[in-house]
Amino acid sequence: MLGSVIFFSLSCTKNSSTLIVQKPYFDLTGFFDDQISQLYKDSSIIIKTANINGNTDQHEMPWTDWRKEFALFYASDINKGSFIGKYTVDTTTIDSLEKRITYKAIDKDLRTSLMEVNLSAHDNSIKLLHIINKSDHFLSSNMEELYYEPLKSYIVKSTQQMKLFGNDSYLIKGDIVNKHQQYF
Repeated sequence: MLGSVIFFSLSCTKNSSTLIVQKPYFDLTGFFDDQISQLYKDSSIIIKTANINGNTDQHEMPWTDWRKEFALFYASDINKGSFIGKYTVDTTTIDSLEKRITYKAIDKDLRTSLMEVNLSAHDNSIKLLHIINKSDHFLSSNMEELYYEPLKSYIVKSTQQMKLFGNDSYLIKGDIVNKHQQYF
């Protein structure tokens, strides 16, 4: 009887472990949430260099809203219920130090057509993200290439081809630096 009372009390206790949901593709949103936490913790800021239709400008941002800074990356998340099964996944070894996971859109109408995640072969840490976004409309077509090197820099290249007004292109490079330089 004592044994059945112990068994009953153990079987009625709640399991306090958290349910972890596996995402079908690379967790881009979670990755950038972690990056942003680290960037705020490190008091990092961005030095932006912009080239818009051939004109270059550079400035240092005294304070950076990282979520806005990475908005194009967040908008490239392919972990949506409607995207399940719409991307092929391929893993290749680049060399003994690095491997690449490639997510390629099967449906050409999807905005994010390609995502490549380069990982260290040693510890699976992310070395580089590369994303290609495309969209076609009646009067224009857009292509964005996004690159992100964790906690170091990002590049956004964009080309817009407009049937009536010509082409526009820009390239933005953001170098991530510590706000407070260490002198010793």
